[in-house]
Amino acid sequence: MAETSRSGRELDAFFHFFATFTLTRPVTNVVDLSDGAPLFEILSIVDDEYFRQSPRPSTEPSDNWIICFGALKRLYRLMTQYFSDVLQKPTSGLDVPNLSAMAKDHDITPILIMCRMTIAIGVQCEKNKEFIEKIQGLNEADQHTIMKAIEQVMARINSSTNDTGETSMTEDDHYYRLQSERSQILSEKETLQKVYQTLLDEHRTLQTSYDDAVQEKDEAKARLREARNEVDNRRNEKADGMMRAEIDRLRAELRAKTTLLWQNPSWTRTQYSLQS
Repeated sequence: MAETSRSGRELDAFFHFFATFTLTRPVTNVVDLSDGAPLFEILSIVDDEYFRQSPRPSTEPSDNWIICFGALKRLYRLMTQYFSDVLQKPTSGLDVPNLSAMAKDHDITPILIMCRMTIAIGVQCEKNKEFIEKIQGLNEADQHTIMKAIEQVMARINSSTNDTGETSMTEDDHYYRLQSERSQILSEKETLQKVYQTLLDEHRTLQTSYDDAVQEKDEAKARLREARNEVDNRRNEKADGMMRAEIDRLRAELRAKTTLLWQNPSWTRTQYSLQS
């Protein structure tokens, strides 16, 4: 829900920015961007030779999404090549939009990607003063949103690695397919890295739990040995006590008999005579 709200605010900021241009087709909703014609027209201000449109943009987007898809692929190729050829920026880290979803379903995610790339080119080209002035003419919230969009593109560029092979591609379909495949591979790589990190964390947790269990087991064994030793000691102490008590009893009995003998000497002689 929060992500949808942020996307909506960003899209509104782009609409307000596009409204500062005199376009053949004013942008008021996502359908107006379904073939990329307004973006093409804005980029023609950057370089009308590089971003030359053919044919002249219509006031209404085509109902045929296949035609829109083809136009978007050409636009995306030119945008990425402009980053690489003219601005000398690596493009391997740039987001690859789902252009078929943009053309067919007017999906907001690829639309935002294409809008971000358009304005990022505008503020870095030789005619960037015009773009910057138009941004500064927006309200503070829109300015902040658009600056965040530009920063997002630049962060992707800065995370890129130089790839000179992409500039030699001329076929739109081939180029877009390669870009999409590379984006998918990078996405899968990031997913695998996250899965690996998760598994690594789980392994560390399990190892810690195992080590704790082994330690607890060893401590339990030690306590058991101590308990057994204590029982044995108590048993021995009890036996020693019984023996000492018996010895004391025998000593007392012996003393009593000795005392009795000394107190009755005639009884002693009688006993002696009987034994004789």
